[in-house]
Amino acid sequence: MDVGQAAEQDGKLVLGSVEDPARQPLPAESANPVKVARSYAESVLVEVARIDADHVDDVVLAVSELVTNAICHAVGEGRLSVRLVVRPRWTHLYVTDPDSTVPQTTQPGDDDLSLSGRGVPIVGQLGLLWFVPSEHGKTAHAVITRTGEKLTDEEREALIRLQIV
Repeated sequence: MDVGQAAEQDGKLVLGSVEDPARQPLPAESANPVKVARSYAESVLVEVARIDADHVDDVVLAVSELVTNAICHAVGEGRLSVRLVVRPRWTHLYVTDPDSTVPQTTQPGDDDLSLSGRGVPIVGQLGLLWFVPSEHGKTAHAVITRTGEKLTDEEREALIRLQIV
């Protein structure tokens, strides 16, 4: 697995390939892909940080959780990519990996002491979250509103129907 390579292509961060992250450790000399993704998000949101630092913190947390989830659980050959689209009232985050399996979230109380299984629910608490499987993988979409903003029901439905990969 070569997740140490990172490049920006067509406005999104591409973090190498994901082959079988559960069985293949990261090479010691490679860059930390989660750190690279967080830095990318911070750089995209640098202007927003001046007026809404809490929003940037939420987006960076969502990036961290979704990229970590993809690295730990996505199986298959292909690229892991991160893309952010900044809107006046929210940021739309896309994390694409080569595994078309949609994550099953654990319910609170299943195992209160578990060290994993919290990432997707955390992102779900930060904003609107949904997954779009495709023939070549899936894209996790997270729409995180700016501080003090809320999505209307119409906006939520329109965003989910959008299903941009």
